[in-house]
Amino acid sequence: MDKYRQRSRDTGADSLVRTILAAGIDTIFANPGTTEMPIVDALSRLSDLKVVLCVHETVCSGAADGYGRMLGRPACMLLHLGVGLANATANLHNAKRASTPMLAVVGDIATWHVDKDPLLASDIAGLAGFTSRFVKICDSSPDSVSFAVDEALTAVRDYKAGESRIATLIVPHDTQRNVLASPCTAPEALSSSYHEKHGPSHYEKRGTEEQSVFEISMGVHNSLFDGHNTIADQMHTCAKALLRLRGATAIMVGGSGLIKTSALSALAAIRSLSHCQLLVENAFARVERGTGRPDWHRVPYFPADARRLLCSFDAVILCGVRRPVAMFGYEDGISDTILSTTRCLQVDTVDIPGALMYLSNTMLMLADELHTEDHKPRLSPEPRPPAPLCEPISHSTVLSAPSICGVLASVQPAGAIVVDESITTGGAYWDLSRLSRPFSHLTLTGGSIGCGPPLSVGCAIACPGSRVINFQADGSALYSTPAFWTQASEALNITTIVCANNKYEILQLELHKQGLMPTRVSDKVTSLKSPVINWVALAQGYGIDAIRVETTAALESAIARSISVPGPFLIEARF
Repeated sequence: MDKYRQRSRDTGADSLVRTILAAGIDTIFANPGTTEMPIVDALSRLSDLKVVLCVHETVCSGAADGYGRMLGRPACMLLHLGVGLANATANLHNAKRASTPMLAVVGDIATWHVDKDPLLASDIAGLAGFTSRFVKICDSSPDSVSFAVDEALTAVRDYKAGESRIATLIVPHDTQRNVLASPCTAPEALSSSYHEKHGPSHYEKRGTEEQSVFEISMGVHNSLFDGHNTIADQMHTCAKALLRLRGATAIMVGGSGLIKTSALSALAAIRSLSHCQLLVENAFARVERGTGRPDWHRVPYFPADARRLLCSFDAVILCGVRRPVAMFGYEDGISDTILSTTRCLQVDTVDIPGALMYLSNTMLMLADELHTEDHKPRLSPEPRPPAPLCEPISHSTVLSAPSICGVLASVQPAGAIVVDESITTGGAYWDLSRLSRPFSHLTLTGGSIGCGPPLSVGCAIACPGSRVINFQADGSALYSTPAFWTQASEALNITTIVCANNKYEILQLELHKQGLMPTRVSDKVTSLKSPVINWVALAQGYGIDAIRVETTAALESAIARSISVPGPFLIEARF
């Protein structure tokens, strides 16, 4: 007798997998267990879906975050029960703050068994509610699964700045195994509506543009924006403020407004017309930077510095971002970093590039009416020279935080994806990389450290033709070293630069900022010197080639070496 059960009819797991594929999702970051084996079986019959094994759930969630940030469409996570979801929650929190689209499929105990309270039973829906915008528990009927997927993905398509775009679908073990009443077909409405919104399921290259509702309307006669449209009214108000206040204004941009070519061109025109400052949040999800890109100003991390900057403007326009608040409540009592005396205008739309294009066109019309001088936008700025290093660097220079930043900014290749979780070491990198070759810059969005290595996995899967550079603090990297196994297993083009200062310097800085004296206990909980971590040996144990460097020349050489060959490479930059 054949020990393998022969399948003659489709199951709930088949319906789940085929519906996910029909929705345009082609990648699954998986850490399955016993209750997800029917889904694994269904995945084995669909070669169009790429399945990436992550040996810890925080890698699943971080990788799905990176994938979604780079392509603007969801990846799927496959997790084992509530404990697996709990392990993934730290990086799910970052994905929530980044408004990254994501579908989390979580297996559960069979419906007929869960009431017995087996050891792994837990409140999965309660856990999911912490980070998810949408949570649904499937019942035992397999025929409802495809519609549950449809409902989940529909729920996270439209969103406001700062809202979660994570949908969690909880699928019991027996729902996956149960046989469908009729052959499995993906809901026609889901397939057509999703592709109408997001285009084909496979993007050939990073940065594929989507035509927005604003772009379509501008090609006709602005019929969508008659005086009764809320967004049009907001744009008109913003245009007047930018033109009348001139250099005393700033526009803080988020989401696709920092990425899409149409948005960047519109921002160049807006800046030319108004001389406004272009701002990004301190914890931004992704921004396109470097030569030929807008000259962004990053809002400082500490609240007093952020308030000082934001209060220097008469008006601040928020487009695709929440109203900024302090990360923590310090003794200075600062919560809102924009004072009530500063005019704050909020643009409330999902289509940020379209809104910015509409704003720039409105400003052009108003500028002609107001006879504003110098209103011709400069859409193609002249190329600028490479970024200067922070300090003169000789081949014998011992590494320091600023010199590491300077070397990276100078040698990173065009088209690189820089995943920046450098924390204190990277303080100088933002300014030094202003004039670097064009690159994508991603940061820690939710403050939950350990995102860098997993985020890099997702970026490399999404954009296999680009070199990902993970600029990584050593203490944060310790949270997610299992990501190195996936980097090696998938032969991903990732260069990890570990800033090995052997301490949690941010905590030492916070201690000083709060007026607290260093003590034996504080030294113990902020030091990584007992023992010192051997990052080269750790990387090699995961199957990654690695080298330790202590001078700027060695670092420059190591980065060049890592870029010249395919696959992952780790550089321990000790200082």
